[in-house]
Amino acid sequence: MKGKRIMNREFLESILLKSEIAGDRYYFNMEKDVFDKAMKGDEEEDFYKEYLKQREVGFEVYQNQVKEEFNQILLSEELYFFASEYNYDGGNFLLEQVILHPLCDIKTAKLIYWFLSPTYIYKKYGSLENCPKEDYICYDDAKLLMTIEEKVKNKEFKTGLRVEKNECVIEMIEETNFSVEPFVNIPEDLRKI
Repeated sequence: MKGKRIMNREFLESILLKSEIAGDRYYFNMEKDVFDKAMKGDEEEDFYKEYLKQREVGFEVYQNQVKEEFNQILLSEELYFFASEYNYDGGNFLLEQVILHPLCDIKTAKLIYWFLSPTYIYKKYGSLENCPKEDYICYDDAKLLMTIEEKVKNKEFKTGLRVEKNECVIEMIEETNFSVEPFVNIPEDLRKI
């Protein structure tokens, strides 16, 4: 395939690590002596070097640098790799980059959507829009879920990615009764197995 390249796992894992750090203020906000103590013995680790870089350049500058690395993504498969390998407890910075990327495929969006547990938020609040800011974990997820739903409704995701169906996603879809409130509001294309 002309213009395409083979996925470089080392490059992707580097972006995965940097993205987790780019969305994490925990170590960034630490006093220097507390940071040094918390990281003692990890000075040779990649995560230490990246947290140190984040602290040196600033939180937003570091985020922008990681966003620039996302511009190097040339394959929908790479975005799917991020969605399938990501620790979803690490915040939504990386997931937002994937969803907003012009090469994001509907299968990747669907994986992220269901891994963010939309039915939990729908059950708890009746809709994604009703999720209050005070529920900061659900609120961030609800915002991203709304973005995915909007992009699905507008047919903004690519199609044609060939990946194995995710058994967890299939199970979540099969367990959801889309004929009842509030699940009737989940877009049809996110219900397909």
